[in-house]
Amino acid sequence: MSRIAFAALMVFCGLNALANQSAIVRTKVASMTLPEAIEFVRPSVVQISARIDPVPNPSGPIPIPGRPAIVPLGTGFMVNAEGYVITARHVIEALQSLQVPGNKRLLIGVALPNLENFKAGGASISIRGSFANVECDVVEEDALHDIALLKMKQNPFTGGMGMFMKTPEGSINYPHKVATLLPGRPQDGERIAVSGYPLSNTVLVTTSGNLASAWDYETKQLQMPGARGGFPIPENVDSYLADMHVNPGNSGGPVYSVEQGSVIGICVSFQPAPIVYGDAGPRDRPLYFNSGLSNVVPIRYAIDLLKKNNLKWTEQKNVSDSGRAKK
Repeated sequence: MSRIAFAALMVFCGLNALANQSAIVRTKVASMTLPEAIEFVRPSVVQISARIDPVPNPSGPIPIPGRPAIVPLGTGFMVNAEGYVITARHVIEALQSLQVPGNKRLLIGVALPNLENFKAGGASISIRGSFANVECDVVEEDALHDIALLKMKQNPFTGGMGMFMKTPEGSINYPHKVATLLPGRPQDGERIAVSGYPLSNTVLVTTSGNLASAWDYETKQLQMPGARGGFPIPENVDSYLADMHVNPGNSGGPVYSVEQGSVIGICVSFQPAPIVYGDAGPRDRPLYFNSGLSNVVPIRYAIDLLKKNNLKWTEQKNVSDSGRAKK
């Protein structure tokens, strides 16, 4: 599992929490079906990828043969109308670990709408699995909880990306939406889903399941501040455990309540299970498989990053009769 060390989050943000929120949805939420929840969340989900440009030839101005390549790294989701996106921190680290020559840049891919036999300019077109890629900056990282805050250099909310298509009937913009966040501890057994781009898929893939435990945690070793030579101290990191199958590429994707379509956490990894052999061979053969259990960072830690940067967000105030804790 790839989740990393804590950057101490501010003390003053608690007093300003309500002022920072851009919107509060205060409705008795009707239960969504899974297809409805996917469509509700879809416009907020983005793909995180790397653009690799050929490096110049050291002996002259002609580039080394090759074309720019886009390498999928993970998933993210929009959380603020100024173009801010949340993802997993190890997705950002994967950019630096790419052992390929060339100039590497981090991209956020906004998915183009899926169109089937769409009439435009007298022609019929079909579109699926395509992105408009925008460069971004890494604004803040929370290493302990393995999450990062990015900012798009072209903001679709303010028209910075332009329009996707112009037709006689009007303009079609790039799909974009701020995800609705749902803090408060969910219930064990709650129906959940994660949408993203696992295994380099270019179409949005959703897997669903149930919250296996809202009380999972991981103990990590942190360096004691000011200690010479480094004296690690244990730190228990709160997390959720989901009975939901995820794969590489799901990292950073929104994990959301199916009933409400609101994001409860960030997908960061799956738990590997060792293969148990029935023969008399060595018992330490390091082979593992996906156990079907996945690790989820509670959304409140993403809200902490937004608070730290004085950013607004949209929060679901659930006043239904469910057992979810109210904030």
